[in-house]
Amino acid sequence: MSLNEIIERFTLVSGYERKEISRYLPVIVDCKEYFEERVSRELTISEHRRLVHACAVYAYYRVSRLGALTGVSNFKAGDVQLVMDEDNDTAEKLWQEEKSAVADIVNFDDDFAFKAVRI
Repeated sequence: MSLNEIIERFTLVSGYERKEISRYLPVIVDCKEYFEERVSRELTISEHRRLVHACAVYAYYRVSRLGALTGVSNFKAGDVQLVMDEDNDTAEKLWQEEKSAVADIVNFDDDFAFKAVRI
């Protein structure tokens, strides 16, 4: 998996411009390593594409969680408005779907998390 492939997918998934990606590069690199550590066999071309896409979605999810930590929930600049809660929910839903889609090629057995329950 090349970093450029992941960045290309990340820009598609996140909607960020390529010039904005540099500030999230450490997160993207961490996600790349996370996925590479969990694949234990050679992948077909189709599986490789799925893996790259899942890695980009995971990076988007992680970046959206970083935004949640800043405490900023809404931001408006001119005609552009960003609502972080919606972004976080979207990113989490995408990640859960992608995680299921690549479970046949990526070992997520060591994942464990406590999650909040919404009522």
